[in-house]
Amino acid sequence: MSYPEKRAFTLIELLVVIAIIAILAAILFPVFSQAREKARQTACMSNLRQIGTAAVMYSQDYDEIMLGTELGDEPEYFWGEMIAPYIKNQQILTCPSSDAKFKVSPPESGFPNGIGYEWSYNYAINDVKDSQGRGIGAAFQPLAAFSRPADSILILDAWPAAAEPAEDEERHEIRWVIGQRDPVRYALHDGNPRHTTGFSMVLCDGHAKWRKREKKADGTFLSGTKDVEWLANQP
Repeated sequence: MSYPEKRAFTLIELLVVIAIIAILAAILFPVFSQAREKARQTACMSNLRQIGTAAVMYSQDYDEIMLGTELGDEPEYFWGEMIAPYIKNQQILTCPSSDAKFKVSPPESGFPNGIGYEWSYNYAINDVKDSQGRGIGAAFQPLAAFSRPADSILILDAWPAAAEPAEDEERHEIRWVIGQRDPVRYALHDGNPRHTTGFSMVLCDGHAKWRKREKKADGTFLSGTKDVEWLANQP
């Protein structure tokens, strides 16, 4: 009695299959990576929308004064604590695309959930100054001072570092002097482009959006924001 001959793959056929799988993987992996980053970008936008809504609610409860940078002394606390009563949890203060996570201290007097370390902030509030050191950004401005709140930056993607710095850095705010910033060469004079060559931000009326800011091979940046967008009272 004869049995049918068993057919096996030849070495050439196996190599062809492996090559096809490798080609497909090379094509699809970047697509999957972009899809994951788009999902993180969407989550970041959701975070900033919630932060923007909380900031508007805060201002309504505090004599129509916009959210600011920090308050108090021993302990000092920051804008993350100011909006804490208006947000569900502190996780929205971490950008999903950042390696750095928002971190809080042990419980403090009056702050049972702790106080966010200023060096761990992923997002930064607009506290730009004029040449005399006066605040002309969004922080602590009365709502009546905003000429175009839908065009004025409140908070945006900022610090990227993943560990506590050697020196205390106030990463919860951006406070360059108007007319003296370098948005082309300095990442933190504008938004940090960690979302598919762009960054997320929330405006002073509470709506969030994404802005393109491409980082070139030489470390400099294209596009970003204009000085006027950082002003509360725009001409």
